[in-house]
Amino acid sequence: MSTRILPAADGPDNLPIHDSRPVILLGRGGGGTRLLSEFVQGQGVFLGSEINKSFDSVEWVETIYPIAIEMLSATVPPDAARRSAHVARLHARAEEVLARAGLDSRAYWGWKLPETTLVCDIAKQAFPKAQFVHLVRHPVRASLRRTHMTSRMNNPIGRAALPAAYAHLGRDPALIETDSPVINNAHGWRHHVDLMARCFDGDPALHVVRFEDTLTRPSETADALAAFLHRAPPPDAPPLAPDPERAEPITLDRDDAHRVWDICGARAEGFGYTLDEVLD
Repeated sequence: MSTRILPAADGPDNLPIHDSRPVILLGRGGGGTRLLSEFVQGQGVFLGSEINKSFDSVEWVETIYPIAIEMLSATVPPDAARRSAHVARLHARAEEVLARAGLDSRAYWGWKLPETTLVCDIAKQAFPKAQFVHLVRHPVRASLRRTHMTSRMNNPIGRAALPAAYAHLGRDPALIETDSPVINNAHGWRHHVDLMARCFDGDPALHVVRFEDTLTRPSETADALAAFLHRAPPPDAPPLAPDPERAEPITLDRDDAHRVWDICGARAEGFGYTLDEVLD
């Protein structure tokens, strides 16, 4: 996909990077976040010079992943000095990505990397004027699909994220290997969403998109997202177009559905989800 980058916003020529207004896309990997990336790029947002087949901003991996692994593996929260160091790394990466594209901090830019959700508080501290978009999906549908790397122990980010999710919910991480992938996914979903709630808690800098609404109300959902971005899109901006493969029906096991709801239901209800809607 080619992105037509909109002109830089009016303002001083040397805007400090921390005063920039990136669009930062969040959510659980494998849950439809590609849709957000496609849409905002169509709105003229530059998400990087290296975009993979999942429409992730690859240039951010080598910065976001180490920060997430360090923070999730730590036994105590980072102190102010360590947080400042993480913020500095995000600033440096932003400047490098923009410079590589011949842009500056006034550009209409951002990034999409689902694992940013794990360090959303650091991203918010680094870019206090950022606009955050969080894509959420019903936890039962999300958990009964395939696992994401953050719900597996076969990679560095998963080995940090999944035990942190279990510990967050008071379940012994030693049970990860014997729990089913569905339960692993459910713990990851709840952890991600709890991190978002702790970080934003009604903050107008966050716009939530329910994946299901992109299927049932695509025009209304697209209009609301475009309005949140506060910039006039190009005249040929494409519509919100869900990937049919992401909407494939799940094979529902009712016992699994109830177990997932026991883990995630209290938070899922805040998004308007119910258990009955997937059981009917």
